[in-house]
Amino acid sequence: MSFWFSFLLWSLLLAQVTIPPRGRDGMPGPIRSRVPVLFDPAVPEVGPFPTDFLTVADRSQKTGLRVNLPLPDCRSNAQACPETAAINQLDGFDLQPRLRVRFAAPVDPDTLRQGIFLVWLENLTAEEAGLRAAGTVSAINQVAYDPASNTAYAKPDEMLDQHRRYALIVTDAIRDKAGVPVRAGGGFSACLELKEGYCGQLAATLAGVSARFAPRTVVAASLFTTMSATAFLEKAGAQLDNAQPGARPAGPTGVFPIAELASVVMRRQTGTARFQDSSLSLALLEGVGRVAFGSYQSPSFLNDRQVFPVVPTGSAVPLPAASKEIHFLIFLPASPAPASGHPVVIAGHGLGGDRFGLSSALAGTLAAGGFAVIAINAVGHGYGPDGRLLVTSKSGNTTELPLGGRAVDVNRDGTLGSSEGCNLPAESEPVGWRDCQAQTAIDLMQLVRAIRSGIYLAAGTSPDLDAARIYYVGSSMGSVYGGVFLGLDPHVQAAVLNVGGGTGSDISRCQSPDDAYVLRDRPVKIITVPAALPIQEFRDRHNWIEMTGDPIGYAPHFQASLLPGVAVKRVLFQVAKGDRSMPNPTSANLVRTAGMPEMLSFYRHDLARATVPQLAENPHGYLTTRSPAAANTIALAAQRQILLFFTSPAAAVPDVNDLVRPVFGKDLFEVPDKLPDDLNY
Repeated sequence: MSFWFSFLLWSLLLAQVTIPPRGRDGMPGPIRSRVPVLFDPAVPEVGPFPTDFLTVADRSQKTGLRVNLPLPDCRSNAQACPETAAINQLDGFDLQPRLRVRFAAPVDPDTLRQGIFLVWLENLTAEEAGLRAAGTVSAINQVAYDPASNTAYAKPDEMLDQHRRYALIVTDAIRDKAGVPVRAGGGFSACLELKEGYCGQLAATLAGVSARFAPRTVVAASLFTTMSATAFLEKAGAQLDNAQPGARPAGPTGVFPIAELASVVMRRQTGTARFQDSSLSLALLEGVGRVAFGSYQSPSFLNDRQVFPVVPTGSAVPLPAASKEIHFLIFLPASPAPASGHPVVIAGHGLGGDRFGLSSALAGTLAAGGFAVIAINAVGHGYGPDGRLLVTSKSGNTTELPLGGRAVDVNRDGTLGSSEGCNLPAESEPVGWRDCQAQTAIDLMQLVRAIRSGIYLAAGTSPDLDAARIYYVGSSMGSVYGGVFLGLDPHVQAAVLNVGGGTGSDISRCQSPDDAYVLRDRPVKIITVPAALPIQEFRDRHNWIEMTGDPIGYAPHFQASLLPGVAVKRVLFQVAKGDRSMPNPTSANLVRTAGMPEMLSFYRHDLARATVPQLAENPHGYLTTRSPAAANTIALAAQRQILLFFTSPAAAVPDVNDLVRPVFGKDLFEVPDKLPDDLNY
């Protein structure tokens, strides 16, 4: 390839020379230059990018490829080095990549949308139906233009399939500042003349797709292959069949009637020898008969650095020798259990929360419908492992049980935070939240196996939980790792994802927007602050690295393109207008990626605050916030919506506005005509 690479570079240099046209007398005629599209697939900053030119063959990968980006100067950009090294372990490009096209001179930004497209090519496996047919042409969105480098940036208008090939197409519908169509550079023309390697594949692909862009001419293009985002967790999940969960109650006194309790105190370990007490609100548990505590074993794929081992996507994921004891709690309804046990809802808490928070907030409402609620701590949550649970009865007896904290003192400062060991510092590990969320999804899949194997909390032959009726509710981060879990698990019947979203990088972008970030369906943004570009490049790298543990990589597999052995999921998405913690565009991205816009319940916090200004400015916690009284009304309505969704077989958003009208005089819950792609604050 070195000879052809040199040839391409030389051709690229020649392409930058504009030869003036000559008249009949041989003298230079009037100059009407045409701006060339730069073409150098070996340089990501030139592109077009992404490109399979920046990969190497690797038979151990599901795609047969491995990314091979050039490493940056580690002395001047130390952070980018481990990030690029992590990317170079992947078997393809991001599923929502940031596209890049560069020009030799300024172009009219308003013409970019008309000239850049993606063509869906073949899927590299037959395991999934895929989101689009081969030959589909997709537009671009979220377009930005950097006049300092004459570079266009964009995102695909829709989610891409994993392990699939695509063609990035640039046509002469793009015009320069004088309104003249751009042209192909010499490097691109020279590449198409080659009959082998990447250039030969590019030429063959364009021969089959160029006609659909007529009368426009293709002036630049690239081929790229997307990564196998779900491969590791699919194979890790399959290994759970070889690991018995061994669910058991927390000793002979692990089940407590609510009516007999005086207090439940969580003594959380906040440091090496420091503890902090907080109490469970028993007042929330009306309709709950018993609370039970127990544990099960779940294989831990995390190493001592809290990250997964690197396993090629075409190779088996070995079952780890170590497993973790995962502690659960169950709120059981006061109503008698059916012969098969209570239907059960798994509650996934948010960032910084624990197994007591969301579960206790929902338990009363769900118990009224006959549902039990079960919960665990996510990886890194619940504070330290030495915390204790103190359950005191009205007669004065206190039972001490493990609290089940999963925090890890990653920075070794003697302090254990509420989520320490989940979001890893970028300077030490470039994976961010990825492996924390992925391992929590594995733990939830193992919890489902424990339920299906039978959980027996008291003496008797009947299980307490119905193995055939398992549901899920996740809030905030619980909807993030819950989204990963839903795409993989074959047994959960239906789920509610409350204030969820993705990707993690886009959440950061929306919370702290910069000059290079643009929302969907907006005019092209002109980048005026060059310093914003390195920030976007950092977030793009993390978007790519974290995709294997992000719900965006799994949402297509809820219904549209099922993974092998996984059933269709009924999913309700609950989103609050103007959410500042999980911005609306990221929630819209999750719903759009799942292909389920009709299943969006949009809570209008703006209308609620217009009536009751005392409500919090940020509606992120509207599902569980109980004060002031108006907030309690909203929370109970949202919880009632969850219950109605689980008890109805219909794939429709339950209407609960009758519960809020008496207080607010208006409807607060709607199914919007379009997804909320604006920040709304």
